Amino acid sequence: MPGSTTTAALERAVHRYRRAPVFARWFVHGRAFLADLALVERYVPRHGFVVDLGCGHGLFANLLVEASAQRRVLGIDLDERKVAVARSTIGEREGLRFELGDIVAVPPPRCDAITIVDVLYLLPFHAQELVLRNAASALAEGAPLVVKAQERRVDPRYVLTYAQELVAVGLRFTRGGSTRLSFPSRDQAVGMFERAGFRVDVVEMRRRPYTDVLYLARRAPIMPT
Repeated sequence: MPGSTTTAALERAVHRYRRAPVFARWFVHGRAFLADLALVERYVPRHGFVVDLGCGHGLFANLLVEASAQRRVLGIDLDERKVAVARSTIGEREGLRFELGDIVAVPPPRCDAITIVDVLYLLPFHAQELVLRNAASALAEGAPLVVKAQERRVDPRYVLTYAQELVAVGLRFTRGGSTRLSFPSRDQAVGMFERAGFRVDVVEMRRRPYTDVLYLARRAPIMPT
């Protein structure tokens, strides 16, 4: 079954961190338990060149490769320490690499698909839109952008979402380009995607205790001027 196969791939991905520093290993295990990455993976094309923006320690990039050998994956992140940990997991696999880079300032290379997982809220809204525009510049018409993010809404789950991420940022588990967290409402998020050049559908991750959603975007046709 696809679900059990993806879960096994996630277990293999986590095992890649068995020699990582203790802090990084604990963080990766926590991400694997809390983030429902197996669900996100199922929406990513199973072949082609995929770029994971804001890859952190590289867990999701590892999952993508473990779940399908037909993927080539590049993870990009601004944090040198996390990229170093990510690179230590590559081993013999030629289809996976990690690079240091600023996903706000520099567009990714041309690719078949882009993923962004639990990253955008760390950036102010104008920077979030710049990341989406950068992604659009790297994708052909109809190519997918899969984004896992959290919505701002009137919901007890939003209080839990905000509180948990505030603690994570305060303890430097995660870091971004802003001193505050920027969770958009659904209308704000959809507007950013559309202005960046995407058509987008929203899937709620209802089993989660947070306001997590998947934005399943496709590069819209470029209209002649």
